[in-house]
Amino acid sequence: MTQTAKYANVSAKIGAQRSNLLSEAKLRALSESKDLNDFVAQLKETAYQSQLANADPPYSGRKLERTFQENLAETCIKVVKNSPKAASVYLSIFLRKAETENIKALVKAVNGGLSAEQREAQVYLIIEDFFKRRPAFEEALKSQDLTQLSSAFAKTEYALAMNYGLQSYEEGGSTTCFDVLVDKTYYERLFDTYTNLPTREKPHALFYASMESTSYVLLMLLRGKNLNHDVNWLRVAVPDAHFLSNDTVESMVTATDFEAAFNIVQKSPYKDFFEKGEKPEEIIMSAEKAFKKAIYVHAAKSRISETFNIGVPLSFVYQKQAEASNLLTISLGLESGLKAEEIQSLLLLGR
Repeated sequence: MTQTAKYANVSAKIGAQRSNLLSEAKLRALSESKDLNDFVAQLKETAYQSQLANADPPYSGRKLERTFQENLAETCIKVVKNSPKAASVYLSIFLRKAETENIKALVKAVNGGLSAEQREAQVYLIIEDFFKRRPAFEEALKSQDLTQLSSAFAKTEYALAMNYGLQSYEEGGSTTCFDVLVDKTYYERLFDTYTNLPTREKPHALFYASMESTSYVLLMLLRGKNLNHDVNWLRVAVPDAHFLSNDTVESMVTATDFEAAFNIVQKSPYKDFFEKGEKPEEIIMSAEKAFKKAIYVHAAKSRISETFNIGVPLSFVYQKQAEASNLLTISLGLESGLKAEEIQSLLLLGR
């Protein structure tokens, strides 16, 4: 089968869905809504109308977040199912990322003593239905403690992360280790699935894979240095496979403090993503947005140049992902009483 034939189905479906993506002008208009009721009323005329039917007033930013994430998950599943097999394995990373968020949410919910119903409201079982892991997650929802929660994932690729996370929790009382090690599992899978792509597909996925992986490693290490994490712990936290040089990573791991690690970044090819700020937290937050914006801009531009390869579904899903993020930002901004100009400054836009 030719490359064109392989991507004909998914390209046609994406072409139809692209017309439903919200324009930047529409996002700005939404940021000018009087309140969340006005915001929702305008969204009911968009592709989110079916999910909004399940969101009852009074509205809140977090309640609406479920609407955006469910819509994104359904979109990703459709793209994966309609893509060629080799590409669908890689494209499923979007759903794997959502699964890691499910697990991290459960860790916090179980540790916080939330009820099974409250826990279920924080996860997206549509993801687990896709991966055929609903039984494991239903067991996790009933966990009495973090030990039982870890056992629920004993037969998944998260087993090692959960076991080490539990050990760290028992020693120090913090659940942070769960988050970091579950993320590590995801980024190692991201690298592996990229590596296993057909040779002709890799150039179309390289930018996305490298930017996601690299931004995670750099920002994770900078956060670790800012929090004075142990060198050995940082070595454990770094994914075993990444797109950075081992020398750069080791230099950051062994740097004496945040400033020393930041100076290493400033000499790297990624220096333009980082701006000096008054506080380390501001530097990290600004860089995180800069990386996300770069991915969004690349995706928006690639929609024209990419044809009949994995770049087509990738550019679309990253745009859809940015849209969901922007809608959440707007809803939280409106809820907090921010002005339209303040909200717009926080959005991922092309300019």
